[in-house]
Amino acid sequence: MELTNDPKKADVVIINTCAIREKADQKAFSSLGRLKHLKFRKPKMILGVGGCVAQLYGERLIENFPHLDLVFGTRTITLLPELISQVEREKRRMVETSFDIEEVFEFEPYHEEGKVTAFVSVQQGCNKMCSYCIVPLVKGKETNRSVEDILAETQKLVQKGVREITLIGQTVNSWKMAGYKFGDLLKIMAEIEGLFRIRFTTSYPRDVTKKLIDAIRDVPKVCHHIHLPVQSGSNRILTEMGRTYTREWYMDILKRIRDAIPEMAITTDIIVGFPGETEDDFNDTMSLLKQAEFDGTFSFKFSPRPGTPASEFSDMVSDQVSSRRLMELQAFQSEITVKKNQSIVGHIEEVLIEGESKNDPSWVTGRTSQNRVVNFPGTTDLRGKLERVIITEGFQNSLRGRLLENEMEVSHVS
Repeated sequence: MELTNDPKKADVVIINTCAIREKADQKAFSSLGRLKHLKFRKPKMILGVGGCVAQLYGERLIENFPHLDLVFGTRTITLLPELISQVEREKRRMVETSFDIEEVFEFEPYHEEGKVTAFVSVQQGCNKMCSYCIVPLVKGKETNRSVEDILAETQKLVQKGVREITLIGQTVNSWKMAGYKFGDLLKIMAEIEGLFRIRFTTSYPRDVTKKLIDAIRDVPKVCHHIHLPVQSGSNRILTEMGRTYTREWYMDILKRIRDAIPEMAITTDIIVGFPGETEDDFNDTMSLLKQAEFDGTFSFKFSPRPGTPASEFSDMVSDQVSSRRLMELQAFQSEITVKKNQSIVGHIEEVLIEGESKNDPSWVTGRTSQNRVVNFPGTTDLRGKLERVIITEGFQNSLRGRLLENEMEVSHVS
């Protein structure tokens, strides 16, 4: 089969889904609804749903969507070619959501030609039991990938022109295998010739070790950015969430990271309106934001997910209150982010150029080690190169700059 971007031309259409929040569920159901008429016109077309929504609802999807042919779960992607063949041969609808699949990582990952960045999965599932989180239910227990497999996939991607790899896992820094810990993996990855940069996401605070901090500091290819979800600034709410650390412990980890790597960018996740969250609890989160000065925050209203303990909590916060708190938090974080980005004006940053800028074809775009987006005048022959860029403007979501033309400019800028 060949890839097509037009569902009308497709013989097989697969919807990949997420179930982390209710809105993600609804997007999946809406996509299925929109494809109903296409399936009616092309009855031989195979329509499938994969990912977390498929894992969560399984047979119910087949019952509720008569035009759906195939449902496959989070650990059965390796079986997809055979599942499609079975649907074709046997002319029957299928559901496969087993967790008992050993070859979780044994498939050739898709990579878009010309992209210089790529993701490599090192972990599936999660052993943390946060009360609000559906991941352990839909992805199962933590399964870690071997060093050999990670290196083999990375080397294939580098041969295709990839220059930056992001290692991904639900709690990626808890990865361990055959006596190696995550800090060891970063050092081993750095030995790959042709690979310029290594990122990773998402990290769990309790698994930030001295070895990991040292690896970020000492291995030049490891980017100076960590995404470290705190979720709340209230110790009472953190306990209710099952997060296993206190506000004070979390702030101590930030201090240790910044003491070792002063230029480190730290981003986080925050949930507002968790059941039982009072104004005092929310104010604790706002004060943590002020104290931590994150480079960026991904913040959301609490979304009850079926099967999680928090979905059964009785003291739900109203949507009106949650919305007000979210707007207040996001406005405050925006001020911090803009201030931080503007403080970089005049600095010289090393940028990996990813390609043409979205807004102007005569400009290119890339990212700094701290994961800040930089746009500047340039041509696409710079794609995949590391270039030094003088930052001239700072905004909420990006920076602007210009290429450093010669070394004479360095002394002039500084």
